[in-house]
Amino acid sequence: MKKIRYIFLLIVSVFFFKSTFGQVIDTPIEHYVVNKELKVKPDFAISGRVLGVNLEDVTSADIINMCSAGRSKTDNRGIFHINASAGDTVAVSTPKYSAGLRCVKSAKENLNIILIKRKTDLLPPGYTRGDFNKARKDDEELLRILEKDAKLEAKWKY
Repeated sequence: MKKIRYIFLLIVSVFFFKSTFGQVIDTPIEHYVVNKELKVKPDFAISGRVLGVNLEDVTSADIINMCSAGRSKTDNRGIFHINASAGDTVAVSTPKYSAGLRCVKSAKENLNIILIKRKTDLLPPGYTRGDFNKARKDDEELLRILEKDAKLEAKWKY
């Protein structure tokens, strides 16, 4: 009698599970939530200048908006224009230097970038955390000095 009861429960549960599982898979999604507060950020044209390690103008550098895939190049004075929204990430790449990334904050702010060949990119395989931290600290110090010099030489006024 117990065996018959277990078999009956097994058949009923398999039938119930199969019908419920099939219902979940076959049921189309008809109701979904729309976030009415989600607003698309408007694009605006931003400008910037790209300088090298000797504060020279970097010409023909590729400028890419990582969020919208927009592209631009720097002119013969290192100046570029690209459409972006607040919060977008702009990447600058050229074969001579390590790539640079900047976040767009507002339309009123120029996006000025100094490119260097980073020591962290030149570390050999198997480097230690201490080696990386020292190289990163050296890179940050060099960029800080170059930013200060560029400001003193009025490189950001164009």
